Amino acid sequence: MEVIQLLGSVLGLAFVAGINLYATVLTVGLGIQFGFIHPSAHLPTLSILSHPYVLTAAAIAYTMEFFADKIPWVDNLWDSFHTFIRPVGAALIGMKAVGTVDPGAELAILLLCGGMAFVSHSSKASIRLVANHSPEPFSNIALSLAEDVSVVGGSWVALQYPTVMLGADIIFVTVFLFFAPKVFRLFRLEMLAISALLSTMFSPQDRSDDSLLSDEVPDRFFEQMREDSSSENELLFCVRCASGKGACVERNCMGFLYLAGQNLFFITRKHFRIRKVAFHLSKISDPKFYRKRLLDRLSFGYEGGRTHFLLLKKRQNRGERLTEILKTVQRT
Repeated sequence: MEVIQLLGSVLGLAFVAGINLYATVLTVGLGIQFGFIHPSAHLPTLSILSHPYVLTAAAIAYTMEFFADKIPWVDNLWDSFHTFIRPVGAALIGMKAVGTVDPGAELAILLLCGGMAFVSHSSKASIRLVANHSPEPFSNIALSLAEDVSVVGGSWVALQYPTVMLGADIIFVTVFLFFAPKVFRLFRLEMLAISALLSTMFSPQDRSDDSLLSDEVPDRFFEQMREDSSSENELLFCVRCASGKGACVERNCMGFLYLAGQNLFFITRKHFRIRKVAFHLSKISDPKFYRKRLLDRLSFGYEGGRTHFLLLKKRQNRGERLTEILKTVQRT
């Protein structure tokens, strides 16, 4: 029973720390300081979080996160910076909470707490990326406030009712594992999009640069693409992007969009197998380009619906060039 209570407390704190590390430290530290939270005997050194130095650092960091977390796309950038900070912070909280224990048990606590925090952090970051595609800013504010409330409540439950929190953690991890492929595709796309945006800001490309239309292709895709780009079917462009709605594959799959002959192809890898989808130019209509904050979108009509691809901002004006090429090819 003692082990269950210990796991419920440290994993519960790790879970909420993955959502907001600084709010977790502030909640527990202030709760201990003012007597609202009483750590059990299984957590002998958790009171370290009530130290004035710890509370001051957490308060400063939480103030920064409070505002950054409510601004669209800034919250994604903030989350990307905290991909390793939150799991490491959660692991340290777990290690400090249990005090001096056997080295094997200490390592197990570090791994479990870090993993739990990464799970909750990944889920939060993915949900925020989806929310940021809505045109209004109020969803970010609502999500951020709900997260703050859940962190405060979750921290209290983790220390006062550890068995309840352990059950909630198990249910969450089970659901997470079911949706993990979708979550990690979205999370990976978010990280790549932020990296591409930063590279564009610091190394802008000229509109006339032909490298706009050509990305380096991994060997596993090269052989498949060479079959479609024979001498009479010149490869007009090949850009790295992600599948969107209507792309005939699961959404947020990273791959390459290329035009060869009379077909527009999208090639990706799914379940360790290469998947290639062809869109005949004669059936493509009304190609459009939409500039967005984090991921641009190339859209066209195909067989009665709209197909979308998400373009990284690694090259400026890339989306306009691709749209121009599609319209030119259609006219000819």
